Amino acid sequence: MKTSTHWTGRLKGALAAAVLAWPGLSLAADHADAPSSTKDPSADITDVFIFREGGRLVGAICFGGTPAPNMRVDSSTGRFDPDVLFLYNIDLTGDAEPEHQIAIRFGRNAAGETGVQFENVPGMAGTPIVGPVERVIAAPTGLRAYAGLRDDPFFFDFQGFVATIGSFNSTDKPKGTLFFDASRDSFARRNLTALVFEMDGAAVVPQNGNLLRVWATGNRLVRSAP
Repeated sequence: MKTSTHWTGRLKGALAAAVLAWPGLSLAADHADAPSSTKDPSADITDVFIFREGGRLVGAICFGGTPAPNMRVDSSTGRFDPDVLFLYNIDLTGDAEPEHQIAIRFGRNAAGETGVQFENVPGMAGTPIVGPVERVIAAPTGLRAYAGLRDDPFFFDFQGFVATIGSFNSTDKPKGTLFFDASRDSFARRNLTALVFEMDGAAVVPQNGNLLRVWATGNRLVRSAP
């Protein structure tokens, strides 16, 4: 795994964002993209998360999922494309410029084994977290990271959503009738690939008001023809 964050070639990317109110939690999800994104599931972000765990913050990027109207997709492992660079941005001052930018990428060694690298993680003093996929990686600082296949954590009743929208055109039900069922999760048991990493909470403190803003991009390296 290389440690450089500089890539050559042309990058194209997609964006997802979330806001963490101090001390609350917020997240954003994007499970039904335009065709140009869904055709590239190895770079198509579905969710961005941030939450507290003790004195640490935990960041996560989920990608490569399947929209609820489509059939679920199962595979033995996640999507690990060395030509995709994920950037997890953290804004502490409210100026939409990241004070922290965690770079995450995959790579393969000579034996064909796949690994992952988390670079610029707050609390790592510039040392990347590197290790194999599908395994919790423990850094010497005690911070942990993981990349691999997981059940989609996003909870949403898509069936209820469609029925609610349909009620506006209904002739036998009041318009705007809510059909949501809190026990029905349309994304349950739908596999995706998750990138999860811990950060030192003392190194990620908002400096302007009480909002911590995060967003992530999935960037594909478009190689030029020789």
